[in-house]
Amino acid sequence: MTVFDTAPPPPQASVSVIVPSYNCGRFLAEALDSLFGQTLQPQQIIVVDDGSSDDTAAVVGKYSSSRIQYIRKENGGAASARNVGLEAAKCEFIAFLDADDRWQPSYVEKMHGYLEEDPTVVGTFGNFVRFDDATGQQSSDQFQSYPEIKRPVLLRDLPTAHGRIPKERAFSALVACADIPAYLQVMMFRRSAIENLRFDQKLGLGADVNFVLKTFLLGGVVFTDEVLAEVRQHDASASRRYGDVALHKLNGLKALAPHVTRDGDLLAYRERLVRAHIDAAIQQTQQGRVGAGLRTFRDSFAIPGAAGRKLQGSARLAMALPQGLTRSAP
Repeated sequence: MTVFDTAPPPPQASVSVIVPSYNCGRFLAEALDSLFGQTLQPQQIIVVDDGSSDDTAAVVGKYSSSRIQYIRKENGGAASARNVGLEAAKCEFIAFLDADDRWQPSYVEKMHGYLEEDPTVVGTFGNFVRFDDATGQQSSDQFQSYPEIKRPVLLRDLPTAHGRIPKERAFSALVACADIPAYLQVMMFRRSAIENLRFDQKLGLGADVNFVLKTFLLGGVVFTDEVLAEVRQHDASASRRYGDVALHKLNGLKALAPHVTRDGDLLAYRERLVRAHIDAAIQQTQQGRVGAGLRTFRDSFAIPGAAGRKLQGSARLAMALPQGLTRSAP
């Protein structure tokens, strides 16, 4: 059955949505339906098929809209697929939606509105919930992981969003969050700000953190605690397929070093870099790679400052050692 746009369509905005898909044909229709169900429609939808062997192409073919652009490429990972999408994007604002996730109907309207409201803002992000594909059960919303950004000292009040962080504080405030807000499926960017940025394909899962933090260096950021997306958890989810998430994040942060130059940003960046070394060291140790974990922790001492963090890290690593030694024993 062919799916046609119905008239009259909702109003459109100059938004390009990049949808990378690798063997997610069984979920893709829900993602695309959530785009066509927006109260403010994106003008361009770019589906980048990253060498899928399933029915991804057939699913896209059921949509007759001229706003959909289908691009097939050899498999190279999500970072390379997003880069292909960035090359094809033509609109004033750019957003990303994973093929297994879906947006609430007001997503584009809200994110686009925040960017339109203030030209100094380079990016926006919202809240989301995760849901289990098998049961449909939802977890608590993601903003519970971001208590730091709710401190009034960081924010300028907005009548339409939870807060706005000006350019001078955006990076230092957001890199310090317990879970850095680098979830692309709830972000929108001003194209003129990111047109020279690309995802570093060598960084694996760390490419997202690296890309997003680069944008936080460029201008102000607006965010809302309203839940605007649903993130699907299933057996093929990237977060479940890769066991070294902390190490990927560390690599993404390390690659950011040449871009962090302001004194205030450097202090926050070094503190977070030490923390990332400790988190990766503990993960490696708990997995039985004790030598690698100890080396990763040792590397944190080459970073200036954060003495208290390093001391806490020593205690955390000591607690992880018994488990790691047990797992590494023949």
